[in-house]
Amino acid sequence: MGNTPSLSEYPKEYNYAHFLGDTLNSILNQSWTNFEVIVIDDGSSDNSVAVASKFAAIDSRIRVFRHPDGKNHGLAVTLQRGLSLAHGEFIAFLESDDLWEPDCLAYRMEAISKKHADVVFNNVKPLPMPGADTDWFNSYIPRIMTEHIQRASAVKGKYAAYSLRRAFLIENKIPTFSCIMIRREILASLSFASPVPRWLDWWLWAQVAEQAKFVYLKQKLTCWRIHADSYNHKISIARYLKDGASIWKGFRGLLYKRYRDAGDLTAALFLLCPFFLRLFIRFMMLSKQCGVIECSRRIAKRIHR
Repeated sequence: MGNTPSLSEYPKEYNYAHFLGDTLNSILNQSWTNFEVIVIDDGSSDNSVAVASKFAAIDSRIRVFRHPDGKNHGLAVTLQRGLSLAHGEFIAFLESDDLWEPDCLAYRMEAISKKHADVVFNNVKPLPMPGADTDWFNSYIPRIMTEHIQRASAVKGKYAAYSLRRAFLIENKIPTFSCIMIRREILASLSFASPVPRWLDWWLWAQVAEQAKFVYLKQKLTCWRIHADSYNHKISIARYLKDGASIWKGFRGLLYKRYRDAGDLTAALFLLCPFFLRLFIRFMMLSKQCGVIECSRRIAKRIHR
């Protein structure tokens, strides 16, 4: 292994035993082999632990853990537990129902070594399950990935590192944990206390964007499984507005002083604005892609009373 960067991966597992075998096989089939796998079971009631343990018995790179009390503690606690157990210089995530293409880690590690980057992420492709609504996926993913291509093309070099500092104040620009890899020390410096637990990823990456640049890989190296009951599908307008106000208040408290002290007064002043301004800007971005009427239709489709 020498001076080659090591890698820790940990699937967060909860009642996905029927997918877990395929997920672990997609890790073990990677062309890059210098890694450890930490499986954290978050209180599953199915046979997830048994499935993971069978893999651990035949490959010493895999370690399986449960919370001490055996209960479900949620994503934030589970990720922090995995972080405390990891030994690698970099951390990669793979949700227990998602898959990686065989060269996923090789592409990421090449980008890390060539650019000395702290964060690298890749494009994704959907794995829709029966009843899943892919309308949301087909509008959101191509739009943000096109934005990343445009940002990367504006910077010279094969693996262009660029800032997403202000972009993350508008919306989450990385669609799933399963497509990102990050330097361990940066991840350890973050606050996991998201005001909105289901938006933990956005909460984390907005903090990362304040201190690091991102490298984007255009290859679709992550297969993202989309379920019929995905939280990305239906949400009440009341909950969306409440959650939006909560996370905006959290961003303001966490990032305003950092942006101000760094001299990014535009971002700092934006954080002082009402969160409805962020909603308006995002609506205009969506409307630019598909028009006001179609944008309104897609929003209405996702909202229930």
